Amino acid sequence: MTNEGEHPTDVIVAAATDAEAADGEENIKNEESEIEGIKESQGWKFPKVKLSAWDPENEKQWEATGKFIAKRNLLASILNLTCGFGVWLVWSVIATKIQKMHDQDPEVYPFQDWGSPTGKDYRAVLFLLPGVAGLSGGTLRIPNAFLTQVSGGRNVVFNTSLLLCIPMIMAGIVLSNPTAPFNALLAAALLSGVGGGSFASSMSNISFYYPKRLQGMALGYNGGIGNLGVSISQLLAPIFMSIGSSPVSPAGINGWPANAGWLWFPICFCSAVFAFFYMSNQPNHGEKSNIVSILYFYWMECVAFVASFIGVITLISTRNSALVQTAGGQVVHKFLLVLLAAACEHLFMMISPKKARDRVKVQVVIFKRKHTYVMTWLYIMCFGSFIGYSGSFPKLIVDLFGYKTGDGCMVDGTFTPGVDEASCGGEYLTDYEYVNPNAPNGAAVAWLGAFVGSLIRPVGGIMADKFGGAKMTMVAIVWCTAAAFAQGALVNVTRQLENPEKNYGWFIFLFLNLFLCTGFMNGSTFRTIGVLFPPEEAGPVLGWSSAIASYGAFIIPTMFGIALKAGAPEVTFYGLGGYYVSCGVLNFWYYLRPGCEKPGV
Repeated sequence: MTNEGEHPTDVIVAAATDAEAADGEENIKNEESEIEGIKESQGWKFPKVKLSAWDPENEKQWEATGKFIAKRNLLASILNLTCGFGVWLVWSVIATKIQKMHDQDPEVYPFQDWGSPTGKDYRAVLFLLPGVAGLSGGTLRIPNAFLTQVSGGRNVVFNTSLLLCIPMIMAGIVLSNPTAPFNALLAAALLSGVGGGSFASSMSNISFYYPKRLQGMALGYNGGIGNLGVSISQLLAPIFMSIGSSPVSPAGINGWPANAGWLWFPICFCSAVFAFFYMSNQPNHGEKSNIVSILYFYWMECVAFVASFIGVITLISTRNSALVQTAGGQVVHKFLLVLLAAACEHLFMMISPKKARDRVKVQVVIFKRKHTYVMTWLYIMCFGSFIGYSGSFPKLIVDLFGYKTGDGCMVDGTFTPGVDEASCGGEYLTDYEYVNPNAPNGAAVAWLGAFVGSLIRPVGGIMADKFGGAKMTMVAIVWCTAAAFAQGALVNVTRQLENPEKNYGWFIFLFLNLFLCTGFMNGSTFRTIGVLFPPEEAGPVLGWSSAIASYGAFIIPTMFGIALKAGAPEVTFYGLGGYYVSCGVLNFWYYLRPGCEKPGV
């Protein structure tokens, strides 16, 4: 009944207001209860691993405790990712050191199990070390794209750091032997792929911790500072490899490549300890039992190793097949290997334990989204190029500027150029390739490429947050395309010069431009993905696109190896420049043109 003078509508409104107030009070209590629960995971003294709740878009929760937990997880993630990139890309530095030592002493690292290759064949074989690490890393990224939700971010990161210790111990032991079998180094390089795989799970994991407005910044710092692992390898590993007592070389040549492994082993172990104690698992990620979650992690990693192994074994067993007798056939061969490894891994994921498989199936909705494939194509340009250039840069400097070809006289194993045949007291050789006595010291600058590319990545993310990811990506695509074609033209001219070192400065300048552009786009495209997809899809898309892009670590070094052996390294740069043009067209069509499908991303 209503009181006298009260209208029935007023009573209904009052009742609704009271109900809303009650609901509001209940929501406040629930929110405060969630914050109190999350605080158990705060701090530095044995924080609770499993978060009781998490909503970074809730400003009150974020300011009360979420911000601190997110930063702590980001810090541990960056350390792990730094180790991952350092271990994954250290093989480019090791291969360069091996090559220089072998040039001076053919008795050290002759690789008899691969037929004791020489000259250009030896240098082409060495490109396989970073290449195999790249093939494995790309394949391992496929399960890592989904592992965060299957096993929990903390469980994935600390176990990844432990796995990174294994190939570095192997490198330290195997490279101590001057007759180290090349197959053993390939095995260690394959296992190093876990470092490449970690990027997918790491970026996916961090995307869950930050609100959309900070996605570009968080992913930029995680990926950008993590990418510095490449520069650390390229800067510190050469120094460590130059320090030792008893020479590995039978001729007493200075060089201790094994030290590259001992550089990273303790850092990886410390990363595992830090992640174990200070990272968290999201409320809905992983199983109730941490042991079960970790078992799922190792299952999915192991089947990825099997898929990588199939790719590498196929690579080795078909290296002398009819298909690889021409440069074009070798290119097709390498792409087929990538398709084989990726296809095997996608199939193998379907034999995972049922609960793990069910968690993956929930995420595969991303393959129904057209923009998953568009962004993957764009991200291959960004990260695929960055990581491919990182793996190629140190060795390209040696291959392009470290050798000359000319006529001269060979006496007791020593070649003297410029001697005419009549004056030669030994064997007269024409068009003989010899070490350039004026070759620049590539180790002094090789680390700069990945360094500038890593530092610019957060800038790309932050500017994308402010101006839009697609716009920033477009600017960098134009710049990158111009640099790629210019580098191709420069290399074409340089390899025909009598003194190629004259163009060394321009070569470094253009390569640093390529690193700047690709590093910048790494940040801007990931921001685009972060806002283009809902949170539950953005993580898997970030992971899967980075998985496919990371095959650049295999494709690009092997393409340079093929082109160098064919005497036309500039072709690789021209091919990449043409690919960048296609990326610019896609980016403009879908995200920038008037009336495009997804403006403002």
